Amino acid sequence: MAEQAVALISAAGVLAGVALTGTFTLLKGRQERVDRQLDRDEQRLVMHREARRDAYAQFLTTYHEVDRRFAEVKKILPASNPDEPVASQLPAAEDAIIALKEAGSTVSLEGPPELSEAASRLCLACFALLLAYVSLGAAHRGDSRRLFAYDSPDRDEAEAEVDQAYAAFQGAARRVLGGDEPGLG
Repeated sequence: MAEQAVALISAAGVLAGVALTGTFTLLKGRQERVDRQLDRDEQRLVMHREARRDAYAQFLTTYHEVDRRFAEVKKILPASNPDEPVASQLPAAEDAIIALKEAGSTVSLEGPPELSEAASRLCLACFALLLAYVSLGAAHRGDSRRLFAYDSPDRDEAEAEVDQAYAAFQGAARRVLGGDEPGLG
């Protein structure tokens, strides 16, 4: 009978060992699947962050072209008569703002809504500033001073709105990308 007890104990030990080994193998397989999924999720997050960063950077680069065009618009002399063609700087500035609006569409696709709204606000502010310069040129037709030399509350207000919208976009982009996190600034 002692031999049967030893055989049963041995068989139970083997079965317990097999069960434990199988359990550990299953647990390890699950953990590896979870780790692989976490890695894929992290890679997806990094790729999405990079796509957002690229869209935001392109938008800001396009804005700098708009800003450069506004620097040229400020130097325009008002037309001397109504038949005189529009200064070439005005259509160039308008084209740059249209390009900014197109870059803003990419920002809207990448999101979040906060950045889409900030991009739209900046585009609208740029159009308002261009209209202020067009009105300023029309109001001073035939004068010999460049547009920046005239007092214009509308232009000053539009410039302030552009500056505020630009700062709002930058701040929102930094927040979305995590640039305001401790240790990153």
